[in-house]
Amino acid sequence: YKILFDNTANLKILTYLEMCNRMDTVPYYSDFKLIHLLDRESFQGENYHLSDKQFKEIVKSFQYKAEEKNRADGRLKLQQLAINVLSIHTNKGLYVLAYKKLQLDVKEKVLKPEQNIIICTQYTLNGNTEHIRKFLDADEYELLNDFEKNQEQIKNCIMKYNGLTTGIDDMPYIIGLGFDVVLDLHNEYEAIIEMYHSDQTTIPIKAFFGDLLRRPTRTKSYPMALINKKINMDQLLAINNAMKYPIAYIQGPPGTGKTNTIINTIITAFFNEKTILFCSYNNHPINGVFDKLTNIEYRGKNIMFPILRLGNTNRLLDALDYIKELYNQAKDITIYESTLFKNRDNRIERAKKLSTILKKYEDLLDLYERKEALERMSEYGEKNDLSMQTLIFRADLSGRQRENIEKQIKELGEIRYEDALSLLDDNIEDLKKYLYYTSAKYIQKLKGNKYNELRNIVFEEDEKTKVENFTRYLSNTENMKNLQKVFPIIATTCISAHKLGQPAPIFDIVIMDEASQCNTAVSLVPIIRGERLMLVGDPQQLNPVILLNEITNNALKKKYQISNEYDYRNNSIYKTYLACDSVSDEILLRYHYRCHKKIIDFNNKKYYNSQLQIKTESKEESPLIYVDIENSTGNPQSIYRNSAPAEVAAVINYASEYKNKSIGIITPFVNQKNLIDNEIKHNHLNNVVCGTIHSFQGDEKDIILFSTAITNKTYLGTYTWLKNNKELINVATSRAREKLIVFSSEKNINRLHQQNSEDDLYELVQYVKQNGQSTITKNKTNSRALGVKPFSTVTEEAFLQNLNHAMGIICLSGGNYTIHKEVAIAQVFQNNDTYSDLFYNGRFDFVVYEKQAGLEFPVLAIELDGKEHFENEVVIQRDKKKNEICKAHNLQIIRVENSYARRYNYIKDILSSYFTIKH
Repeated sequence: YKILFDNTANLKILTYLEMCNRMDTVPYYSDFKLIHLLDRESFQGENYHLSDKQFKEIVKSFQYKAEEKNRADGRLKLQQLAINVLSIHTNKGLYVLAYKKLQLDVKEKVLKPEQNIIICTQYTLNGNTEHIRKFLDADEYELLNDFEKNQEQIKNCIMKYNGLTTGIDDMPYIIGLGFDVVLDLHNEYEAIIEMYHSDQTTIPIKAFFGDLLRRPTRTKSYPMALINKKINMDQLLAINNAMKYPIAYIQGPPGTGKTNTIINTIITAFFNEKTILFCSYNNHPINGVFDKLTNIEYRGKNIMFPILRLGNTNRLLDALDYIKELYNQAKDITIYESTLFKNRDNRIERAKKLSTILKKYEDLLDLYERKEALERMSEYGEKNDLSMQTLIFRADLSGRQRENIEKQIKELGEIRYEDALSLLDDNIEDLKKYLYYTSAKYIQKLKGNKYNELRNIVFEEDEKTKVENFTRYLSNTENMKNLQKVFPIIATTCISAHKLGQPAPIFDIVIMDEASQCNTAVSLVPIIRGERLMLVGDPQQLNPVILLNEITNNALKKKYQISNEYDYRNNSIYKTYLACDSVSDEILLRYHYRCHKKIIDFNNKKYYNSQLQIKTESKEESPLIYVDIENSTGNPQSIYRNSAPAEVAAVINYASEYKNKSIGIITPFVNQKNLIDNEIKHNHLNNVVCGTIHSFQGDEKDIILFSTAITNKTYLGTYTWLKNNKELINVATSRAREKLIVFSSEKNINRLHQQNSEDDLYELVQYVKQNGQSTITKNKTNSRALGVKPFSTVTEEAFLQNLNHAMGIICLSGGNYTIHKEVAIAQVFQNNDTYSDLFYNGRFDFVVYEKQAGLEFPVLAIELDGKEHFENEVVIQRDKKKNEICKAHNLQIIRVENSYARRYNYIKDILSSYFTIKH
């Protein structure tokens, strides 16, 4: 491991994510068969020795079929032998609900079963995905958590709804299961290993593994090129951070102009001649940005903005047609280079003052954060350390250093948004002219000899040949670099990013939209390909859709010793980055422009710590309406469980009253959606769409009708699932511009609500019923942008306690001191070769030396530690030995957890200031 990777913990994380990705898929059976004299009781021991007859039957029925290797689409087909535990016969085929994996040792003719029972909450039948929730209510669904104990009860629950099944089957079939893995990540992850091995790891990858211990150095300021003036200070800072820093985190709550921020970032990057990979897990956000960028007009003509939309086969064909169209449009346009450069230079000059204001704003935030660290140190010292030894130190903090910070804050003065806005370029038409001719100039490069191969592909007639050649063209890194000179902005899904050259940083910036919906494993594919990273998302909204079951995930976590920050099931790429990178900035887009104030106030108070500033100008007099469904009885027909027919009638009645408005109907349950869809078609309501919440992420309508489908047939388990689904409720209630109408049964809500428990659904109903006057309890959040620190109080208390103790001993001597940063541990312990195994390759981040007779003696060292120093027992024991050696040399050592690194860096500067003055 050491040869391949300096940090084995990182390698384990990658292996874990690769395995999760392989198993995060919906299985299907390729065949099944009863084997003579073989059943579950046969597997009393660890292995089962097959008779010749049994072995021949298995080989004949399940012999391996060779699959394509190195498929162009990156897919991986896996096959797995299993033994059936419980299956459901449906009119579409056999749904394998529970099975045990089998490994076949061909040489020894032995079947080796795994002990764990695998539960398929989703299963593919004849190409269609079926979910077990179709056969089990939410209360019954919980029985799957202990399948072996509840097996008979599960059978009974499924058979109650015999309209959906033709029987339950627990016969011990040997099953051949198939798994289509969308993308084999092994080659992609090898590129990360190579980055570490060659010491060329990008900062985004370092941040993912928690290897950033201080804020990355900002680069020069870049001039902004904004296509509209619908911009605020938060969005300016977001664009500025994306251009200046290697990592930018942007939290975009509903209706805060997230898409506009991305569009202006891309245009600014293009203006500054940067290459961009724009991606997301789903097509919807990519399509939205692509459509807006390709429909900007200059004097009635579309600007040929050089963005290329890639993806699956159909997307590639569309892209080739698009290239041909742009090529024909651009080839005859005359471009005057001198005018183009003059226009650009003038814009750069005008942008310098704006960059100065944004830098002042950054510096001001930095000073406030340093002041907060100083005040925390002073406060702790005054409460917990009243010794005379540290009196001078505490006086320096509360006196000289505090006055110095306050003086700098005063000198910077107030930074007003109006000042920044006044410096924005008013001449947007001039920018459009620049974009029009510059874009044409990029497209005209296609006429060059180096694009002969690409032109041949574009003008190829046969579609199959066309796609195959283009896919091969894109997979070549040198071809990609040439393509970027024509199309510096590439837009594609996270999965399809693997088609873009070999996994290496070939883009200047990767921008990932809806990052809170992107799963951790696949999201690394585009991130590998960028020098910088901008993650845009909202952890308070929907999480990734994960199919990997909890039992398998827990087994993999245990096997690879994975901490919660990398838990595949419970995190998005956005959440993982924020948990592992405690030093970079996260910007909150605070200005909300979508919903009526009364509608968004619920979300603001509950999910966003009241940080949103509502700028909506809706004059709707009745933005909140509650409709109580008194006769809310569930349909007795099995196929309509989790549905409310009376509520459907009320929803359609309301939708019919607003035929001149765009209307969205949101419901948590598929069966309720299907009933509503039928009625929408029957009533010809063309302005109405209905869907479950995932289809509405990022969307908005004039009116949202929220159909809860709570009836007298709703059980506590179903209600608990719904009330705890905070992300769902947040998204559902923040889609409406003018009206939010909630349909539910007050009687049944009160029946299911448990006093003194968190219940977002109950609070929403009360809020809407009382026209926004009810009390809202604030939800807990880990968002840095919402004012939550990336470290715990316990972590800070432990550090300050150790620091105060160390300062008491240092101040007692009354000597003169100097400090050194980034000191090799071997240098501090020059005469201790015996302990070299403990101090391999390490560094102390900060060392205080006492000066005596022209010599320097180390008295205090601070070491920044990753999570393995607090969780891995081997590392903990090694650190204990280190501490003993330091104590024997009268060297005090303080360990700092990475999560505290940002606050610690301010404290380090404060200590440096103290030790560099003469006491």
